[in-house]
Amino acid sequence: MPFVNNQGVKIFYKVEGHGTPLVLLHGGPGSHLEWYACDHIQTLMEDYQLILIDLRGNGQSDKPHDSESYLTKIFTSDIIAVLDELKIDKAHCWGYSYGGYIAFCLSRDYPERFHSYIIGGMQPRGLTKETKENLKNAKEKLKDGADGLIAHVKEKGEEVTPDTEKRFRAMDFEAINAWINSLDLFHKVDEHLPELKEPFLFYAGEKDEWNPYPHLAEVSKEMKNAKAILFENKGHEVQFIPGVVLPHVLEFLENQ
Repeated sequence: MPFVNNQGVKIFYKVEGHGTPLVLLHGGPGSHLEWYACDHIQTLMEDYQLILIDLRGNGQSDKPHDSESYLTKIFTSDIIAVLDELKIDKAHCWGYSYGGYIAFCLSRDYPERFHSYIIGGMQPRGLTKETKENLKNAKEKLKDGADGLIAHVKEKGEEVTPDTEKRFRAMDFEAINAWINSLDLFHKVDEHLPELKEPFLFYAGEKDEWNPYPHLAEVSKEMKNAKAILFENKGHEVQFIPGVVLPHVLEFLENQ
């Protein structure tokens, strides 16, 4: 299996398809497998070289148990280590939720390595009062490991299938609790955005409990080349509804 060693931590990645490189960053807790839950991979791999990465602390990547290992500059260096391993000078980047936040950090730390950014279900202005409560609730639940995560998902009205429960119980919750308590994860990361020339596509569901769209719309207006899309009557799960997000992403990429 392909791994890159970044300062002693192994980062898992997988490559699908051929064409212009496109980095895909999953939500969390999760893994690269999330991208196969919809129609994204089969469609995109026809024209793009997809680089699917398990963020440290997730999936098949190493899982340090100290919060200091999950600073945002360390997360972004992992992504660049994968690109360097593949000898890719520049790529597009698509991140959702947790992966969307890392994409914002990549645009801060390594803007020269990316053609464009697609970011959904996350905004860069730091946690709002509501999202602080959501995160606080999630952190409390995650202290109880898989049982807590299952309770959190059910609390949101989502189904937990036997396969989902099996996947949750295989997770390393000591690592999850370390990265979710990182010293700078989900902090404000928007100061650099108005200076960037690279194109950005933002999107969010109207009923997303993390409520990023109003902030995304405001941020996009302050930027040189950004567009924000709202999906009405959709929540955070909009990412996984076939035929909703992908057409906009394809149109965006084709225009770059």
